[in-house]
Amino acid sequence: MQSSMDFTRLNRLLANSSYRELGLRAKEYLQYQNSVGEEQELAEITMYNSMVNFLQDLGMEQQQAEEYCNDRDHLTELAQYISSILG
Repeated sequence: MQSSMDFTRLNRLLANSSYRELGLRAKEYLQYQNSVGEEQELAEITMYNSMVNFLQDLGMEQQQAEEYCNDRDHLTELAQYISSILG
């Protein structure tokens, strides 16, 4: 039995999970962006929050990331790009 946790492996698993989640949010956003109602609103909110966090992880300041993501065209462009990469 191993006495210590392999944090390198755990970090890799978490990173992969985060990217899968981001890919799912992007697909969901694209699916509902032309809809009207609760599903569209929820998809937009979760995409916005996911993208602000992602851009901050890439080194962008929170205010700058929020301003960037406030533009729906930017969210759509990011969603399309992420979806094309992550499938």
